[in-house]
Amino acid sequence: MHIISTQAEHFEKIARETARMSYPGSMSRGTKPVVAKGTKKALEEYFAVDFPLPQVWCQSSDIAIQFDQWHTTRVDEIARTIQLWISTHNEPRSVAAKFLNTFMHQLMKYEPCRPLLPVLHLPLDARVFATLSKLHAQSLAPIQNLLSCSPYSLPYEDHIQVQRALLAFVNELNARPETEFIIRARIELNWLWV
Repeated sequence: MHIISTQAEHFEKIARETARMSYPGSMSRGTKPVVAKGTKKALEEYFAVDFPLPQVWCQSSDIAIQFDQWHTTRVDEIARTIQLWISTHNEPRSVAAKFLNTFMHQLMKYEPCRPLLPVLHLPLDARVFATLSKLHAQSLAPIQNLLSCSPYSLPYEDHIQVQRALLAFVNELNARPETEFIIRARIELNWLWV
């Protein structure tokens, strides 16, 4: 058994474990897989070697201030890493956003990363879109036309538009007079479809 002796080894181990745990298996299964076999391994290598986990770990409060810009940079890196495995009918950056968002959600089990919770993007999939399309919220009206599409085929700019609408939806839910609890982040909208 190898005992972790350096901080770099520690971060690599966390990144690999988190990448394995956060990989949505449904992305590479079924009659129309979003990505081909081999994607999971490529993502694990990206997160273990190229993802700036030490920065996330030590500077999460700073990243939170400019999260969308930081997110876009990571999405572009992931899209380049997995572009060979993405099905041609899908948008590489939106697929990459799904992988990044699920990874970041899993990182929230580590306390140093938790300052990012309020700014995390919700991982989008067909189930999320189906649920959102049934809701009659004013904040979701601008994206109703997008919800009939596959979240993986949307241009990344539309993905960001959906994330902004979700943030407005969180604010709309929290502003209701009968609210008994506050939603702190988009990621907490998972309770709508769990």
